[in-house]
Amino acid sequence: MIKIAVIAGTPVDTRMGVDLITGRGAEAAGFPVSRTPEEQTAFQVGSQPAREAAVGAILDRIRDRGMERVLVYCNSLSATVDAHALGAARGLRVWTPMDVYGEIARRHRRVGVLAANCQGAAGVERAMVNASPRTLVFGAADLRLVLGVEAGTPPEALAEDCGLGHLLRFFADNGAEAVVLGCTHFPYVKEALQRRTALPILDPAERLAELVLAG
Repeated sequence: MIKIAVIAGTPVDTRMGVDLITGRGAEAAGFPVSRTPEEQTAFQVGSQPAREAAVGAILDRIRDRGMERVLVYCNSLSATVDAHALGAARGLRVWTPMDVYGEIARRHRRVGVLAANCQGAAGVERAMVNASPRTLVFGAADLRLVLGVEAGTPPEALAEDCGLGHLLRFFADNGAEAVVLGCTHFPYVKEALQRRTALPILDPAERLAELVLAG
């Protein structure tokens, strides 16, 4: 059986990525980059050579273990490191959430994006507009939401504490046709979000898993 390597920002979203794969009957091993969301955000806005070296070192470990498929299960990390190129240089096939956002953009003219930080929001917008230049993206980022997910705060309480109802109304008032989860932590609050809006809440994880497992 093919074993898929999962790289993500912290141990929590790494585990979520592993669960995404193992829940579909495949094997997976996790490789977190940082210990906390704050550490991961600092990593993403720091030195580009340092980011590439750190992710490259993880990819070297993956290759040395004989694994050939890699899922980068972190939006903001995918936005700040060209994992596809780093993987290709090592003979590895890499997929990231950015591989799905273009598909979403081609189906919608206006979308709202909820991301963990502004690095992630910018990456999602870049992927969407590159795929569909006429698509208009409304972006928002809230690291507090990630911290709440990692702390295990109940989704309803987290949605209230972070004012997500107000944000969803902003998206709707600007004509968004859908709201996209721009962080791999956010399926945790998907149902709480959906209870606060008539807009469809789109999670790229399902399609991402399909791509990785299909090879």
